[in-house]
Amino acid sequence: MKNIACNLIYNNGDEGANVGFNGHCDVANIVRNVKPGNGKWCSQPACSCRRFQDRGFTGALDPFPCNESRLFHDWTWNPGAIYATGEPFKVKNTGVGKYAILTTRFPDDMERDRKIIGFLKIKSIKDQQELIASKPESLRLSLDDAKQLNFWSYHRNTKDNEPQWKQGRFRYLEDDQVAAVLHDLKDTVKNASDKALIIELLEKDFVPFVDKRPKVNGAIDDDNKKKIELQRKYGKGGESPAHKKLKEHVAANPELIGLKKADVDAHIEHGYLSGDRVDILFGSKSSGIDTVVEIELNDILPGIHQAIKYRALRCSQRGLALDSPKVKAVIVAWQFSAAEERLCDQYNIRYFSKRL
Repeated sequence: MKNIACNLIYNNGDEGANVGFNGHCDVANIVRNVKPGNGKWCSQPACSCRRFQDRGFTGALDPFPCNESRLFHDWTWNPGAIYATGEPFKVKNTGVGKYAILTTRFPDDMERDRKIIGFLKIKSIKDQQELIASKPESLRLSLDDAKQLNFWSYHRNTKDNEPQWKQGRFRYLEDDQVAAVLHDLKDTVKNASDKALIIELLEKDFVPFVDKRPKVNGAIDDDNKKKIELQRKYGKGGESPAHKKLKEHVAANPELIGLKKADVDAHIEHGYLSGDRVDILFGSKSSGIDTVVEIELNDILPGIHQAIKYRALRCSQRGLALDSPKVKAVIVAWQFSAAEERLCDQYNIRYFSKRL
């Protein structure tokens, strides 16, 4: 028995903090999916969304018009049937206790951008077609987490590894592939309960791979994990050249913030288990005092609050009390207003003005 990966037509029903797939799509996505010639169920005359569009978006719309719309409502998935013949797709080589990795392409994404949006642990299978999940052991990802892991990092479909789904609604996966997905989800999801569930499932169902992520062709590595965390920190546009230049300048010249260069080691983008990354961590060789440094340009209030958080995270990382004098916090920015200086003083954060 193998695991499977499901090819889901993108559904934004009930999409918000979490990915959708819970109810019918909004009108804009119905129009996108019903587009003639796209090969999707949505464009077929029998689909209620197609009929809704043909009526000029008037009248009642089925609240659950397709298998995708029921995914996280009923926690079931059905691959459907071949449109031309009506012959149902059969799921023959998986079984109870195996996993269905849920994948989709978000609007305007290419096939190579197919994302993993969650998983179902299979509780039962009806008529070799409908997968019924064990809901407590299944996961609907947050919208942000659902846009992080590319499915094709874990599955090779052709000899040249070109990402092509072609025919069918699912692909079979080996245990090591699913274990690699779970390991990488564990490292990238932000919700603590989601992370705890993933760890529990790894320990329960993937014992050979608990302590070490299996080597799977293309699976995420530490650099990719860092890339995801930095994208979350700096946004889709990434870190600005001015921010990067100031950060590297301070890291190379710690005397700018009152530290002795010969006495400290600088670590740029130091990471925490939470997925957060502080711009610079200076560690003193003589005193054992660490200094977390946030670099800001001209929007400083978020940086002050981040410095408070990163100081506490470093204390926790070292097993110290959260108010330990062994960890200091610093903000470096182009300039500070009087209100920003008062806030820094209130929380014992040193601040330095520097503009390159």
